Amino acid sequence: MASSEEARQLRAANAELVGLVTDELESIFYALNLERPEQARDAMIEVLPLLLDKYGPIAGQISADWYRMMLPGSKPEVIGSKIKPEQIQRKVHWAAADLFTDNPFATLRKLTSTMGVWARQPGRETIQINADRDKVGWGRIPSGPKTCAFCLMLASRSGAWLYNSEESALRAGHGDKYHHECNCEPMLIRGADDLPDTGFDHRGAYVAYSQAIESVGGAASPDEITAALRRMFPDLLTDGVHEIY
Repeated sequence: MASSEEARQLRAANAELVGLVTDELESIFYALNLERPEQARDAMIEVLPLLLDKYGPIAGQISADWYRMMLPGSKPEVIGSKIKPEQIQRKVHWAAADLFTDNPFATLRKLTSTMGVWARQPGRETIQINADRDKVGWGRIPSGPKTCAFCLMLASRSGAWLYNSEESALRAGHGDKYHHECNCEPMLIRGADDLPDTGFDHRGAYVAYSQAIESVGGAASPDEITAALRRMFPDLLTDGVHEIY
């Protein structure tokens, strides 16, 4: 359903959004008095919700507009941010530990990475939830020929119904989970022959995933599966593990 150009447009819009979030967070952080780490930490606790309130709706609208372009006549609901205040406080306290060291800027790196995920989540969920509501297929699509073991596993599982399963992408397990610097997008697709060309080999990834499952057993945990993928297919992954003999 999504052409390579339409997939590129969605990725480009989201990359621009993350850039804007990052730039604004950096500007605020550099204006803080880092010699008062407690005050800097508390300021970040106040600032992050404001940034999410600003950029989360934009992410949702980007995805809703893209969804309408894919499905003319559809009326996608813009899904709001589900990040809770206590989540923000926990994350800031974790990142702010570096404010009390000789490398306070490590706090900024951690928070910009986190905000990249959180700000984009409303957009990702706007596509996923509306597609499930409208009974339209969607798949998790990495960008480029390589991705990490976690994303390969989820891209394979979220798209498994395209090959031999009746499960939807969300029901396939964790298909809606995204990590820091994740290069995956949820995209509307009609079937196995309708995947946008982003350089990622979905069929090959599903074969690799199936072999990893077979090697560790059907009841394996996600951690066991990703460990097997890294060991068995290191050249397919950005985080592959090459055995040293």
